[in-house]
Amino acid sequence: MNLKDGSMFSTLSRARGGHRSRKPWSILGQATVEFAIVSIIFLMLVLGTLDLGRAIYMYSQLTNSVREGARYAQVAPTDTNNIKQRVISYSSGLGLSTSDVTVTCSSSCTTGNDITVSAHMTFSLVAQMFLGISPFTMHAHATDAID
Repeated sequence: MNLKDGSMFSTLSRARGGHRSRKPWSILGQATVEFAIVSIIFLMLVLGTLDLGRAIYMYSQLTNSVREGARYAQVAPTDTNNIKQRVISYSSGLGLSTSDVTVTCSSSCTTGNDITVSAHMTFSLVAQMFLGISPFTMHAHATDAID
C-alpha cells in the first residue's frame, strides 16, 4: 500500500503500469458549466423555432379565414353575423370571437363597392416567460368587390 496518497486503488493502478483514472474535480466542474451554458442556448433555439413555426401557421390560418369571410361577403354583404361566423368557423383553434372580426363597406354595401373583412388575435409565445417578451397582436384583412 502506498502511504503517500493513501489509496489502494492508485497503488493497484500503478502496479499494473497504468495511470490514475480519476479526473480532477475542476475538469468535471468545467464540463458541467459548459453543459449548462450550451443547453440553455440550445433550448432557446428550439423554443424559438417552435414559436416561429406556430406564429407562421396561425397567421396563415387567420389570413385564410378572413379571405373566406370576404368571399362570402361578396354575395351577402349585409349579412354581417354570418360573415363573422364564417371567419370564426374557418379559423378553428385560434379562439376568435365575433368581437375580433369586423366587416366594413367602402361607402355603402351595394354592388360595385368594396367590402373589407378584418380580424385580429393575440399570439403568446411558448418561451415568453424566459425571454421577457409580451404577447403581440396579429392582424389580417381582405377586401373584395361586392357582386
